[in-house]
Amino acid sequence: MKFLINKEKLHYAIQNVQRAISHRSPQPILTGIMFNCADGFLKLSATDMELSVNCSVPASVSEPGSLVIPARYISEFSKKLPDVPIEFKTVGGSNLVTIRYGQSELNINGYSAADFPAFPVPDGEFTFTIKAEEFKNIIKKVAYALSTDDARPVFTGVLLEIDGINATMVATDTFRLAMKKFKLESAPLDLINVIVPGKTLNETVRVMGSCEELKITLSSNYIMLETEDTAISSRLIPGRFPSYRQVIPDSFSCTVNASIKEMMDAADRASLLAGERNSLILFQTRPEGVVISVRSENGWIREDIPAFVEGEKLDVLFNVRYLCDALRSCEDDEISMKMTGTYTPALLNPPGDNQYISIIVPARTSKE
Repeated sequence: MKFLINKEKLHYAIQNVQRAISHRSPQPILTGIMFNCADGFLKLSATDMELSVNCSVPASVSEPGSLVIPARYISEFSKKLPDVPIEFKTVGGSNLVTIRYGQSELNINGYSAADFPAFPVPDGEFTFTIKAEEFKNIIKKVAYALSTDDARPVFTGVLLEIDGINATMVATDTFRLAMKKFKLESAPLDLINVIVPGKTLNETVRVMGSCEELKITLSSNYIMLETEDTAISSRLIPGRFPSYRQVIPDSFSCTVNASIKEMMDAADRASLLAGERNSLILFQTRPEGVVISVRSENGWIREDIPAFVEGEKLDVLFNVRYLCDALRSCEDDEISMKMTGTYTPALLNPPGDNQYISIIVPARTSKE
């Protein structure tokens, strides 16, 4: 293996694949990055056996070949390299790579590429493309509602439903839910209902850069997402996603239309006294607007927000972080909040937009 590459392209490729590295794997080879050079390109690969990432960048290849290099060394080393051409070279069948930069060199012992797992490519049951900006917007609107509890893996993933050209993504941690509908240019033969790991979707957004389109391929067990130079392949999460439609309320006794910025600013200020343990704020609807308040051992705060309120007066406790996350996911100027009672789920969405909804379950005090 012998190739020449500049620092910027090397660092870019390493950054794109390193999130898939398994740093604590009992298999040492999974703690490394596969370097494969051929036909004018360097392809880097990393995997933790659940998530796999490939990234290809141009390189001047003299001798095609491959080697797995420990990530803990090469990822940090690439940040500290001078801005000069970088040469990678192995001799014969050796697993020792020599990295030359200017008048200096580094030698690292690697692992045989023959022992590195193959990149999983799903059998293409259905493939579609989506505009990169649209995909980023969809993930922004739903990913905040993902659970981080690995003991309940279904809730760490995003449900992807495709029925004809109508697609829906849903995420929930059981305390809140976010749903975004969108259209596809082509339709699968059958209904698709799969759970995609949230980590996979967030990593895809991270590596997309300035690409214009994203290609997505689905099979019964895998999903692959491809940009111009990077491919991410991931196992789907097995299991049954909860019947989310049952928790979406369809009738309301109170509707509030307010400025997102004013509500966000008020909630942020109130959160300073809410504390980290309960993070609860009192949300009150009144004919003249909305009142957000907190009383704690540290003091109290009251925020009056002008709003259009229609319906009965309600006093509702919300987790302030959940409320702010829902508001932050909207890019409109106004938010519509629809509620039925003190303890029933509240529905948030931009006024008149039924393609996106967010649901927050009100909190209860320890006495209730």
